[in-house]
Amino acid sequence: MNDVDLLMEQCSWLAQQSADVGMPGPHQPVELMGMPVLSGLLSAATVTPVRLDGVDHELLAWGPVTDRRGWLCRLPVHHADDTDLPEVLRAVWAAMCGIVEHFGDVSGTWWWLNCNDVLTREAADWPVEQMLAAYEWMWTDEGLRIPIEAADYVPVAAEANGNLTLAHRRTGQVLWFAPDHSESGVSVLAGCPEYSLYTFDGVPDLASWIETGAAQWARP
Repeated sequence: MNDVDLLMEQCSWLAQQSADVGMPGPHQPVELMGMPVLSGLLSAATVTPVRLDGVDHELLAWGPVTDRRGWLCRLPVHHADDTDLPEVLRAVWAAMCGIVEHFGDVSGTWWWLNCNDVLTREAADWPVEQMLAAYEWMWTDEGLRIPIEAADYVPVAAEANGNLTLAHRRTGQVLWFAPDHSESGVSVLAGCPEYSLYTFDGVPDLASWIETGAAQWARP
């Protein structure tokens, strides 16, 4: 089976879309400052162009035939109006524009497993202010106020249940808005109730969050 067949086997819903598949080839070398794991992973990938229902994607894949794994990604993009976004996110978008599906097993519990969009423009378009406003009662019931300014953050991952991972536009600080979760390795943000805003233990910023996620795929 080729990489597209493996993707379709694990993500059977994609088979309902019209698919045009190009020839696989090696990924160009990538060097993302402060993200050596992701850089190495992208540089080592086999890339297969895939058009699904008229939308162009790249399928990036790694590993031997018996242990193949990969990401279905949007195409790299650059927009002149991205200056209000974290520099790390803009750098990633120049190399790959986020993950929308994946196949294969990862090592450990993958943070991005339940996400529909990881590091995509679609994730970045989620309305943070609207989402937090809908849950403001969680803070007011505890006599608290939401301790962040929604406009200062951009979503970098969106889960099917509405949980969002947020990155501060200037500092890169990463927070997790998770009213629905049972995860460990996270801590409630100061001034917040349970099941609201969290930090990732040991992962303070966007670059380290990305590197941790990539490392779970970068096994030998």
